[in-house]
Amino acid sequence: MSAVDASRMQRRRLRHDRLASLWLTAAGLGVMVIVVVMLAYLVSVSWPLLKPASVTSLPQQALEQQVSDQQMPAAQTDLDWLADPDGLSALPDMPLAARDGLAPVLASDDSTADSRTSPLAGVWLADDRLQVVQQSAAGVRLRGSAIEVPAGLERRQASLVLSRDQLWLRIPYEEGDGLWLARLALSSPHASAGALEDDAASQTPHSEWQQQWLPGPARLSSQQGRLLVTADRDGFTQWQLSEASTGTKPLARKLAHHAVASSASASSPAITAISVLRGGRSLIVGDAAGGLSHYLLPAHAQPLVKAGVFDSDLSAPVVTMAAAHHSLGFAALDANGRLGLYLATSERRRQVLDWLDAARVAAGVTLEFDNDDRRLLASATREARLPAQEAPLGALGKAYAGLAIHDPHQAVGLDAIFGKVWYEGRAAPEWIWQLESTGTHEPRLSLVPIMWGTLKAALVGLLFAVPLGLGCAIHVACFMAPRQRSRIKPLLEMMEALPTVVIGFIAALVVAPFVERELMAVLLGLVLIPLGTIVAGFLWTLSPRVWRNLLPENMAAFGLLPLLFVLLWLDVTIAGQVEQWWFDGDLRQWLFSHYGIDYAQRNTLVTGMALGLAVMPTLFTLSEDALSSVPRGLAAGSAALGATPWQSLRRVILPAAAVGLFSAMMIGMGRAVGETMIVLMVAGNTPLVDASLFEGLRSLAATLAIELPEAEVGSSHYRLLFLAALALFVFTFVVNTLAEVLRQRFTRPNQGSWG
Repeated sequence: MSAVDASRMQRRRLRHDRLASLWLTAAGLGVMVIVVVMLAYLVSVSWPLLKPASVTSLPQQALEQQVSDQQMPAAQTDLDWLADPDGLSALPDMPLAARDGLAPVLASDDSTADSRTSPLAGVWLADDRLQVVQQSAAGVRLRGSAIEVPAGLERRQASLVLSRDQLWLRIPYEEGDGLWLARLALSSPHASAGALEDDAASQTPHSEWQQQWLPGPARLSSQQGRLLVTADRDGFTQWQLSEASTGTKPLARKLAHHAVASSASASSPAITAISVLRGGRSLIVGDAAGGLSHYLLPAHAQPLVKAGVFDSDLSAPVVTMAAAHHSLGFAALDANGRLGLYLATSERRRQVLDWLDAARVAAGVTLEFDNDDRRLLASATREARLPAQEAPLGALGKAYAGLAIHDPHQAVGLDAIFGKVWYEGRAAPEWIWQLESTGTHEPRLSLVPIMWGTLKAALVGLLFAVPLGLGCAIHVACFMAPRQRSRIKPLLEMMEALPTVVIGFIAALVVAPFVERELMAVLLGLVLIPLGTIVAGFLWTLSPRVWRNLLPENMAAFGLLPLLFVLLWLDVTIAGQVEQWWFDGDLRQWLFSHYGIDYAQRNTLVTGMALGLAVMPTLFTLSEDALSSVPRGLAAGSAALGATPWQSLRRVILPAAAVGLFSAMMIGMGRAVGETMIVLMVAGNTPLVDASLFEGLRSLAATLAIELPEAEVGSSHYRLLFLAALALFVFTFVVNTLAEVLRQRFTRPNQGSWG
């Protein structure tokens, strides 16, 4: 070859090298860009969860149009139907009260929006009676019989609450030292709005009222569901409402009295407002210092317990509150007109703003959410309104101020995601992942149970994978003959190609029932087989050299196979006797009766076995590479100094390969954390926070696989799943990157193999 041809070939080679280098650089940068874009997308979808609520004032035009808005609450609905000359005035025996300016009492409905009835109201009659009427397609109709209201009651503070099929009327004494309670059982129990209208049209007002006097201070009162609370400045009393509509059973039963403030204690402000939240399981107490306290029911018909105190950011006495219809959110207004929006779950403040002037608040104001909880309306209390004879009924109850609320993710926050939360019906704060699309329970969206399940499954899987994978790597790299290594290593590495769905399928349908049936033998085998192998190896070293020469060191693994079969036979043979002697013949029942440990067939133990089998090939390959990359001169030098192979391994090879082995375990950890199918099929998918090997778990990857296809796009659930994906992405990315950096640093200065 001439010099010219050689020079041309060299230039061509350099040009190809530059092109390959540019291509590899571009590919690497492309991968980095993709990773950054994925990270940015996950952050962008998850970020709205942490935004506070936003509010905007409703213009006057929107307030004037609320009359025809079907989403307005009952207390803000146009009352013209009560003044219709063809309505009330056309009904027989309806002498309306024309004195004292007693406005009709509109009934609030504590049911869900999709089961609300058409408007109900209590109309005062001239003979000190109250008649319940309802608007229907056929006009205004009577509901039940009129009830005679005793003298000495503060009628302006009368309240009607429709709860399921029962209509409750409560009126405090004029002196505030008692509460009069009455109940009317509607004739269409658990009926829809249409059925109630049909019943109203049938004109059958024959239902009878039941009455009861509730003693004790009742200056304030609030009711939702079966919980009624009466209060004064120094404390509140909890009442349990009955469900029976007939018989001598009392309407309300006193459960407990809670003393909150006293005149002798300046550090305990007096109670100024109370509100029972949706579902009747939570109570909010506002005080004279602007503070808000949260009480909840730990169990049915149990006394309320104090769950926490809000950072309210209110400085004046709380004068009124309003509970949301679809969540445990509520609004509180202080005497200076400062409004706060809060969520009882984890005592979170969503937004605080200066809204109304103090003079208007002092005149009397009431708050109420619309049926979708998207608007908050303020109107004058009945005491602050014009007398009924001086203003048309249709002008009563209309809002003079309103806020449009945008808070689509109020149930989600950092404290709810990562902190313990005291939920209704629970005895103590807990981490819970539980989505409820129906019912009165609030969603429980803590990521801690599934993050714990992810780490728990990975750690238990490594407990099985590290001894097997690292042990195989040490034997193959340090003790096995080159010819045997060339055959065994590819077989072990081929296990990595086994689909994890197959491993999960076998573990769920074969291994899990077997472990449940032979639990004692499995647990005993996990101790007996490793311990028996170690003891046999120690005894083998003490045997005569003639015996040891019969089995070369590179064939020791095959010599252990008979020992393994013997240990398995011994394990199966004595397991039943051990269970009978020490555990009363039933290990699972013994664990439950002595330690309260329940056994689930698909549990952490079986999941760890399957994960260990899946991770072991990766761990073996990386560990064997790390051991093989140790310079052969180190082992040869230690052998020349008289060290045995085991001493060389323990004092020379393992320290030299420690960084590589550590990176192998970290990569195995990342592999186990990101595993989906095995955990999905074997773990039972129960989001629990415990250390038991016999309970199920749920991982981040399995949660994404189960719930993301069914999550509504843009919902809190959807965005929270993206936050879980972000946590999984960051963890695996950091672990794998750190492991690769350590591995590259370890392998760069060492070239060649010692084995």
